Amino acid sequence: MCHKCDCAGKGLAAFVLGAIVGAAAGVLFAPAKGETTRRKLKRWADDTYEEQKEYVLEHAGELKNKIQERAADIRQKFSEHAEDARERIAEGKEKVVKEFNRRKDELAAKLKKDEE
Repeated sequence: MCHKCDCAGKGLAAFVLGAIVGAAAGVLFAPAKGETTRRKLKRWADDTYEEQKEYVLEHAGELKNKIQERAADIRQKFSEHAEDARERIAEGKEKVVKEFNRRKDELAAKLKKDEE
C-alpha cells in the first residue's frame, strides 16, 4: 500500500471516530428536545453519508485506475516471461533431440560393429 493511501485511510478513520465522539457529546449535552435532536442527528448522518459516499467514489476511481495499471504491467511481464519460457523449452527440446539422435547413432554404430 502506498504512503498516500495509508494516510488517506488513517485520515478517514480519524474523521469517522471524531464524528462519532462529537455526535455522542452533542446528544448528551444538547438542551433541545429529543425529537429536535433526532432530526438534527438524522440530517447530520445524511450529510455525512453523502460526503463520505462522494469521497469513496472519488477514490474508488483512482483505485480502479491503479489496479488496471498494475494488471496491465503484470500481463506485460507475464507475456515476456511466457515468451522466454517458450524459447527455453524450444532450446531444451532441440538439445534433447540432438542428444537422442547422437546416442541413437552411437548405439546403431556399436550394434553394426558387433554384428561384423
